[in-house]
Amino acid sequence: MRRLLKKLTLLAAFGAVCVSSGGTFAKDKPAPWKIIDDALFRVNDAPVKEWGVYQTGKKRDPLLLQMNNRFLLIKIHDRQLFEVDPTKVQRKSDELLWDPSEHPSQPLATSDWDANDTEAVFRIRAKISAEDRLLDIELPHPLDLSGMSPHSPSATRHR
Repeated sequence: MRRLLKKLTLLAAFGAVCVSSGGTFAKDKPAPWKIIDDALFRVNDAPVKEWGVYQTGKKRDPLLLQMNNRFLLIKIHDRQLFEVDPTKVQRKSDELLWDPSEHPSQPLATSDWDANDTEAVFRIRAKISAEDRLLDIELPHPLDLSGMSPHSPSATRHR
């Protein structure tokens, strides 16, 4: 019985070490950010020449916003905007690489926050107070075409 208890204790300690060291490796690695193709973006109701809205995986919070050579991290749930050092953002063919933990500790001063979800789009609006710029982002909801498959049970005809 003591031998079994000793093995279980060693196994638990080994697992704790693996889990804790695994977290530190993942923290230093930049995350891939993919562009949201159908997003719309305006500043003060005017289009921006070069821009992009990026997400990690399927998560839409946080977002990485590119406006010309400037990058902003948008934490929607926390209603915060952070300036991102553009030299720390790496460009790959169809994505950006950046570690979301590499942002300033203090967010930009913002006002007029609104995150509104409708049937067609998720809309985020926030004003950068010091610059008097109103950012307006519209993210379309992905279409659910699961019922459109010719192989789905609802698509078969009953005679």
